[in-house]
Amino acid sequence: METGVQRSRRHDLREDPLNTRRWLLPSLGTTIWVVVLLALCLSDWRLVMINADGDPSLHWRIGQWMVEHRSVIRADQFSHTRFGAPLISKEWLSEVIFAVANDRLGWNGAVLVGALLIATTLWLLYRWLLAEGCEPLLATGLVLLAALASSHHWLARPHLITLLLTVVFAWRLRIFDRNPEAGALKLLAPLIPLMTLWANLHGAFFTGFVLFGVYAADNFAQPKKALAIVIVGATCVAASLINPNGWRLHAHIIQFLREPVLAKFANEFRSPNFHSDAMRGFLLQLLVLAVLLVVVRPQLRATDVLLVSAWGYLAFQSVRNVPIFAIIVTPILAEHWQAAIHGAGSSRMMEWYRRLSTNVTQIDHSTDGRAMVVVILIVLLGVLAKPPLFGGQPIVVTEILPDHFPVAATRFITANPHVVRGEMFNDYGWGGYLMLALPEHKVFVDGRNDFYGPELIKDFDVVNRAHLGWEDVLRKYRVDWTILPRAHPLNELLSLHQDWSLSYTDQVAAIYSRRPE
Repeated sequence: METGVQRSRRHDLREDPLNTRRWLLPSLGTTIWVVVLLALCLSDWRLVMINADGDPSLHWRIGQWMVEHRSVIRADQFSHTRFGAPLISKEWLSEVIFAVANDRLGWNGAVLVGALLIATTLWLLYRWLLAEGCEPLLATGLVLLAALASSHHWLARPHLITLLLTVVFAWRLRIFDRNPEAGALKLLAPLIPLMTLWANLHGAFFTGFVLFGVYAADNFAQPKKALAIVIVGATCVAASLINPNGWRLHAHIIQFLREPVLAKFANEFRSPNFHSDAMRGFLLQLLVLAVLLVVVRPQLRATDVLLVSAWGYLAFQSVRNVPIFAIIVTPILAEHWQAAIHGAGSSRMMEWYRRLSTNVTQIDHSTDGRAMVVVILIVLLGVLAKPPLFGGQPIVVTEILPDHFPVAATRFITANPHVVRGEMFNDYGWGGYLMLALPEHKVFVDGRNDFYGPELIKDFDVVNRAHLGWEDVLRKYRVDWTILPRAHPLNELLSLHQDWSLSYTDQVAAIYSRRPE
């Protein structure tokens, strides 16, 4: 039977407004997760996630093929320039995941998967900062700064998995580095199966190797600690061999990174352009780091110096590495800015900040909101998946933008298949979209420049820049029609050439066909 004390306690819990608020009001970390998820799925950013380049279409098409054939793709099926050539897929499992989501929900599926990965990455980063003693207010500000620095790469593509796993690996290694008595087996062993998963999800699993290398180098003077890191790191390398291509995957990635023609051909492998609005977040984070080093002058650990130096160098080499730098540097900023704030003298501004931070921390500790998160997820899924689940018209429409890709031109070809014959030459950025929109035609090239190799990419570049010899390249690959942006320089030459005629044009694309001989 229920005692009087138990009845009183149950009554207090039911009437306590703080207990009610705990269930209804999400914590700051949960709020970050929810706001980012909803913003990405329901704002115009969802269009950016699938329209920034042709790779989301490319990954959907390749994943679709694997789902249809119930097999990992091992030979090219989508180009006429390298059709049937051996193919090493660096992200086959991610492509299957995106394809399944897209086949069920259309482009909303890719957006939902991408948004979940981004939101969870930021939430984990926030939890990392709190676990190290950072106050919620400062942690929130630094996580939002990291989000701003990495947002230029928030696209519905497999690389988002690398950002999530980078947080997991870096967090675990940092804990062990600072608390070696916790035991390498307990802290680092879970990274081994995660590395196997990473190697099948995205080719940037080498990020984990770099992190292990930095921590092993820093602990060289502590043989026992360094040995533990090396053993687990080496085991992770071995675990990464469990993929459909084995060691060939690693050799393929190394060869790609060593080939400048390939690595620098895609924009994301070029150095950051600080005149671009997309790099403002990165600049701001660098400014916060510079102020910390110059004004606060903290005593950095050797590991922190190595991490900032290594990933700073890689970020300046390739804009693709900027989000990883943002993740790696955030806990370092949090640790030393937190110490600087605690050690600062009294002033009106500091007193105001400390009162605000104390109030925010107290409120945050009395919140939960997980039940609300479940409700939001169910409602969001219902909104994004309305036609498949409930029928009718979609509430949120996510489609390829017709002013970014040749949507009207591909519809024209589908409706008038006799207009084009033979093989195509296409714009590099449109290759992935054309794979998806025109499955009956093979592309000349697409975003898989690592697969096409330097020789073919150089041939493509000759035609793409309308350099001397472009006609020879088109004959070499038996090209009989082109689909290029309307203002493309090659179109000017084709319009004057007696062997070519205009078959279609609109504000976005122009199609030229070789005249029959």
